[in-house]
Amino acid sequence: MRVAVVGYGKMGREVAAVLRDRHHEPVMTLRGSDFPARCPVGIDFTQPDAVITNATAALKAGARYVIGTTGWDAQLPDLKKLVEQTKGGVVHAANFSLGVNLFYKVVRDAAQLFARFPDYDPYVLEKHHRQKKDAPSGTARALAKIVEAAPGPRRQAATSFAGAIPDGQFHVAAVRAGGIVGEHTVGFDSGGDEVLLEHRARTRRGFAMGAVLAAEWIAQREGLHTFEEVVEDLAKG
Repeated sequence: MRVAVVGYGKMGREVAAVLRDRHHEPVMTLRGSDFPARCPVGIDFTQPDAVITNATAALKAGARYVIGTTGWDAQLPDLKKLVEQTKGGVVHAANFSLGVNLFYKVVRDAAQLFARFPDYDPYVLEKHHRQKKDAPSGTARALAKIVEAAPGPRRQAATSFAGAIPDGQFHVAAVRAGGIVGEHTVGFDSGGDEVLLEHRARTRRGFAMGAVLAAEWIAQREGLHTFEEVVEDLAKG
């Protein structure tokens, strides 16, 4: 099928390559352009301030949409209304890597387990290239929400604080340097020992593959969905 690739940056080019490998036709679309005709799905890797405008153009054209851009979370209620009004279909995620979405499941189980032992202090650390626009990353925020949902003594994520970190909070930290594709660590430290769970992206292809799988999945569906839902459905075989 013809798929509009909205945004012609590094991720857009990677998405186009994966689409060709899976026998689809990418239609490269510049940010702010009209949504192209005869494209039943669009994939967005642009900028946070462009997401709602881009999604509106796609949904009003009768297309489904996949949003890989991060940093626009505050506009999610607006997107939900838009999907309901147009009876369209959207998949969004902080991270379209299949490995990361499996990582979420591992972290969820670990957070529940370590919450029973209050000596273990959780934290989230993420590292990305210096051009990344948002910090902490959307993936780090998703991991923080997983830790917050566990019934431990430290259930509030803190990205900044003065002096010692307050009781009841855990640290979510970001590093920006060079060309790091993406690294996420969830740690549990007791002072006497430490347990680390890590995910490291080696190339952007894994993110692009996830976005294309989401595009194939949403092409015939309606509603607002997360990539976790897509992975759950695909895992059923």
